[in-house]
Amino acid sequence: MLTAYSGANTFNQYRQAYPGLDRPDAAAMRTRNLRRYLELFAGARTILVGEAAGYGGCRFSGIPFTCEAQLAGPAPIAWTLDQGLLPSSAREAPWDERSARIVWETLRERRDCLLWNAFPWHPYGASGPLSNRPPGRDVRDGWEVLSCLLASFPRAQPVAVGRVAHRALSDLGVRAPYIRHPSHGGQREFEAGLAALSNTATGG
Repeated sequence: MLTAYSGANTFNQYRQAYPGLDRPDAAAMRTRNLRRYLELFAGARTILVGEAAGYGGCRFSGIPFTCEAQLAGPAPIAWTLDQGLLPSSAREAPWDERSARIVWETLRERRDCLLWNAFPWHPYGASGPLSNRPPGRDVRDGWEVLSCLLASFPRAQPVAVGRVAHRALSDLGVRAPYIRHPSHGGQREFEAGLAALSNTATGG
């Protein structure tokens, strides 16, 4: 489902490679990265569902809320070490993304939270492939993938990160807590929301 998708003003990072921006085998690399990530987090008890793949993060890493710098930069995330996860961009320095940094600085070494997006591909704006746009009605194109992902982790509690994800989950009939998305000044509210959920889960 991920690799087959094609949509207007959308880049499918698991099927396409953009000349000048991607390595020739970039799509396969990102697909392998995602597959390995899902294997490593198979025991997740929470699924944080975001909005869509951003150009500085999942668009090049293949992993939601994760950027290339966290896979192959000078200070990679601990769980990525020795896992064969590779950057797929053609640029010399790996892409870095603020939202990805905030999320992983908040999660730290937690392996019980799986990250996903309501629209798992990269919707780009009028500025071209290195821009982001909020998914509109095309967010519905991600419903089938999202449903499949949730079914694959039946014991995990979905949590909506942002309004787009909250509406998508609601439209699928999934009741999920809401926390603020970390972008656009939402860092503190995201951190507080995740902490509150963790306290509730542990009875704190």
